[in-house]
Amino acid sequence: MGGLRYGRSTTAAVVHIVVATLVLQAQVLLGQDIFVGFYDQSCPQAESIVTQTVKEFNSQDPTTPAALLRLLFHDCFVEGCDASILLDSTPANPNIEKMASPNLTVRGYEVIDKAKERLEAACPQTVSCADIVALAARDGAVLAGLNFQGLPLTMATGRWDGRVSSMDAANSALPSSKSNVQQLTSQFGNKGLSQDEMVTLSGAHTIGKAHCVNFMDRLYDFPGSPNGVDPTLDPAYAAQLQAQCPRGNPNQNTVVDLDQSTPFVMDNNYYSNGFAGKVLFGSDMALFHDFETQFTSNLNVVNGMTWNQKFGNALAQMAAIELKDEFDGEVRLNCRRIN
Repeated sequence: MGGLRYGRSTTAAVVHIVVATLVLQAQVLLGQDIFVGFYDQSCPQAESIVTQTVKEFNSQDPTTPAALLRLLFHDCFVEGCDASILLDSTPANPNIEKMASPNLTVRGYEVIDKAKERLEAACPQTVSCADIVALAARDGAVLAGLNFQGLPLTMATGRWDGRVSSMDAANSALPSSKSNVQQLTSQFGNKGLSQDEMVTLSGAHTIGKAHCVNFMDRLYDFPGSPNGVDPTLDPAYAAQLQAQCPRGNPNQNTVVDLDQSTPFVMDNNYYSNGFAGKVLFGSDMALFHDFETQFTSNLNVVNGMTWNQKFGNALAQMAAIELKDEFDGEVRLNCRRIN
């Protein structure tokens, strides 16, 4: 059983998610309360402990923000935002989310472990692992440069940790790097996210790296292409990628920057890169060649600050997917196993 936590309601209520997009407030109806400042009395240092931990890891590895944003996304799309992706296998449940194909390259677990260790020392049995994942993703985005004109990017807290982790559920729920716009819109819509929010959140691919195996088919074996290269790729960019990811490369761990110009900076380059044919995944390229999403993508090219603000809103919305309540959740003492 998790410890008692200040502010926890046992009845259905309106969730207030406050996002500092020029002090914009969004209200979402969910099954329990999450709100900004949930730990203000039970663990006042909770958010600062997470922030400091993320800063330390980021100082050693500038890809940390991208890893933490991906960790949140892969958690929330399977069983909701409940830290189920953190659970390790057990004899009773060997087929966990971590073993799903899309999750084999997910990183950032050690950041969450360290933050949890520090939080248990400061405020035992109080801060959920699910909240740590959400706060760490928020902090990573800010450290990478997500800009709110001096305003803080807030993240509602008060989540419970889940007890279920399924490899099959992860394989079926997580979008593929080869998905088309209709598939992406449907998958995000199933989680309560709009097409605009899907396009906005895709902009997270402005930071981080990708394994060659995830886009090799666009470089050598694209259907109907006389030279095997996806014709939507910029030719010079395709040649550069072929040099980085040669056919038959035995090293499955070879990675390439998602954004060649500012690989560690949260900016709207993803959208200008997309229209120039310089994005890695077919699912990304689809956003710039489909009538449904061209307009939204173009707006994000024109106004980077608007995209920053929209991203903050969409991140908070995503971090509130299918939250657990006190009946099917807990506050884990160790993020890698249920209590």
